[in-house]
Amino acid sequence: MKKELIIIGAGGYAKSVLDSFDPQQYDFKGFLDERPDKEEHFGYPVLAHSLEDILHPENFSFFIAIGSDPKRKIWFDRLNEIGADFASVWDSSAIVSPLAKVGKGCFIGKMAIVNAGVEIGDNVVINTMALVEHGSSVENHANISTKAVLNGDVLIGEGTFVGSGSVVIGQLSVGSWSIVGAGAVVTKDVESGVTVAGVPARVVRREARFW
Repeated sequence: MKKELIIIGAGGYAKSVLDSFDPQQYDFKGFLDERPDKEEHFGYPVLAHSLEDILHPENFSFFIAIGSDPKRKIWFDRLNEIGADFASVWDSSAIVSPLAKVGKGCFIGKMAIVNAGVEIGDNVVINTMALVEHGSSVENHANISTKAVLNGDVLIGEGTFVGSGSVVIGQLSVGSWSIVGAGAVVTKDVESGVTVAGVPARVVRREARFW
């Protein structure tokens, strides 16, 4: 029996999720979006503007289609507190090794590759054409953006955003709640709570993204 799916967030990311979810696995019912004036998105209804508006949330699966990593974590924690079921959405064109481990509530986009020995936490985004090479770890709530490359045995910390077209050289780590700018090449470890950019990547800002 198919699960009834509600997508949280009616924005651009939600369009990618709609295009990639498996209709054989989920029966999509509509969106939950906090904007009070939002009534429909992409031809589908906005069912609610708060979690409290959902009657019997235990009867649904939820997917959090919010691009902001801190906001996605807030929603994940709220849903986790009530014991909600998290949907995972993997596009049919994505390649995920059977020797990889992927947590709950994750998105793996079109033509993304997740290779052997990779460990992906909960509520993670692996976006279009991103490559996560062997032995790498991506912790909860992180976002690996379009065409980003994580070479072998890379560690990406919780809530970190890795920008489009960036490269993290193998055996390196990027701390929690950091940002790797688009097109950056990371050639040494990155601490937590910073923004790096450039080739090679250097710290351009020091500020916590979440706490």
